[in-house]
Amino acid sequence: MDTKNIAVDRVTLRMLKYFSEVAETGHFGKAAEHLNVTPSPLSSQIKELESIMDVALFTRNSRNVQLTAAGEALQVECEQIFRALDRSISKVQKIGRHQNNTLRIGIVSSAFWAGFGSMLTEFRTIYPNSQVEIIELCPETQKQQLADLKIDIGLCRFADALNIYPLNSLKITEEEFLVAVSDKHPLKERKRIAIDELKDNNFSFMARRNSASAEMIIDACLQAGFIPSIDNEFVEPNTLMAYVASSQTITVVPSSFASHRWKNIRFIALREKLPASLCLIYDHRSISPIAQSFVEMCNDSEKVWD
Repeated sequence: MDTKNIAVDRVTLRMLKYFSEVAETGHFGKAAEHLNVTPSPLSSQIKELESIMDVALFTRNSRNVQLTAAGEALQVECEQIFRALDRSISKVQKIGRHQNNTLRIGIVSSAFWAGFGSMLTEFRTIYPNSQVEIIELCPETQKQQLADLKIDIGLCRFADALNIYPLNSLKITEEEFLVAVSDKHPLKERKRIAIDELKDNNFSFMARRNSASAEMIIDACLQAGFIPSIDNEFVEPNTLMAYVASSQTITVVPSSFASHRWKNIRFIALREKLPASLCLIYDHRSISPIAQSFVEMCNDSEKVWD
């Protein structure tokens, strides 16, 4: 009798999930709380897993638990198992989307201000039998979900579409960065300004952990000879603009923001040309026919999105 196969047959995904959570938290009570279960069944599942594998996974005391060498090895294996399982499920779901002519697009919050609504309308007119699912995701999450096959196309700003090999990018709007200030800011009457003239101001940005655009602007400031003083960083562009409107801080945003109605906001053109165009990102190696059709439509040189 092959005891190894018996062990594999008896180990469940639930056991591994429970083990992984205890390994992560180092505490049965915290793990049970995170998993929304009581400690008793959690402990029972871990003991059964240890029995099946015939190893001790934790050393226990009254306060917390620590991984044994075998437990540390299993924690690494669990990460690989969960990653492989997640990718396998996503792969099957992607095949289902292809069969159903469904296109899943990850977008940044400001995409509709840059003409994404027109793109969707045109696409649905050309492909009336297609289904489009829109998910709001920051650029870094878009790239990860493209790799994990969870979305078919991403939509982000120019800075986030650089150096993304093996992914592909396609610029689909023509935008540059503008300075935004409140209508009570000393710069409010300016029509055009150079970056080095901004050195005495406090800046607010979209969160740098989510997007490379802020880093592009900071680099431009460094090239102009100063380190920008950063007041705040925000996740949502609406919050950023509301804060700028009610403070003396300034921000730098894509030119499509100026077509949106903002209360108490003035926009100033930059003398330096900093690209802020909207870009598609996708993986040509696994792109579906319906996603390829969307890319080709957006690549139509005669089309102007606004």
